[in-house]
Amino acid sequence: MTTAPTQARTRTRPGAPPCMPACAADPGPTVGAATRRLRLLRVAGALAGVAAAALRAPLATGRGRRRLLTCGAARLLTAVGVRVEVVPSPVAWPRTGAGRGPGLLVVANSVSWVDDLALLTVVPGLPVITTGPGRRPVLGGLLRRAGAVPIDPARLHALPAAVGQVADALRGGSTVSVRPEGTTSCGVELGRFRPAFLQAAVDVGAPVCPVAVRYRVDGGAGTAVAGRLAGEPFRRSVSRVLAARGLVVEVHLLPALDPAGADRRALAALAEYAVAAVTEARPLLVAAHPRRPRVPAPLPARRRGAASAA
Repeated sequence: MTTAPTQARTRTRPGAPPCMPACAADPGPTVGAATRRLRLLRVAGALAGVAAAALRAPLATGRGRRRLLTCGAARLLTAVGVRVEVVPSPVAWPRTGAGRGPGLLVVANSVSWVDDLALLTVVPGLPVITTGPGRRPVLGGLLRRAGAVPIDPARLHALPAAVGQVADALRGGSTVSVRPEGTTSCGVELGRFRPAFLQAAVDVGAPVCPVAVRYRVDGGAGTAVAGRLAGEPFRRSVSRVLAARGLVVEVHLLPALDPAGADRRALAALAEYAVAAVTEARPLLVAAHPRRPRVPAPLPARRRGAASAA
């Protein structure tokens, strides 16, 4: 059992202005035009493979579908020249599977479509995906056929049913990943973690596993180049990533939280606190960032790491 710090971090006030294009105007190192064209060709080949995998997914077993997702995501990351660096949790996550109790609910911050891919390679499982026009254009078809849990922001009345789907998957021993910020950003600040899907962990007694995602270049400097900004055309974000040299996505696995005796809001706050301790420890230097009002948010004093399996 671990104990969280008693001091509060400040949290972004709801309704704060979204990131602006200047947030991602990062003068980081870039590759030449020839390398960009080569990467684009590799992306086309990887997408063809993903399309073929999407056709096979309904016929595969649960493990087979997860493997298809992992392989498709890894091929796309290689194609765009992004390297994934995993920082393991100091306390092992509980094991899951048949006879081992409920699965894991993985909660991570959301910066870019790139971290969608990175999480699939590091924490294979069923993601909760946002549906609708322009949503998840990279692996959308494969994700749907592999059993991902869809949620449409325009149909919030369907949210309880989606939470129920997540609870059923956790009850069956599956790992489910969710991005509780509900949007992407440049990564300078962490948005509030919405608690809705944490209710599934409370109902089932599933460990909540926070994951922090942040970006840097090979030299070690943090970068916002991968961020997908609100209202930005998807192709613009892709162009920045294709042009970036030495882009690294860090995936930090953090100690699991025990849902026993906690409600969904407390779990969301604790998970947010854990992720912010990583993402805000090394602030990004960006050309500009909107001024966002901050409010103090006292957190529960206790945080329990879920015990690892023997």
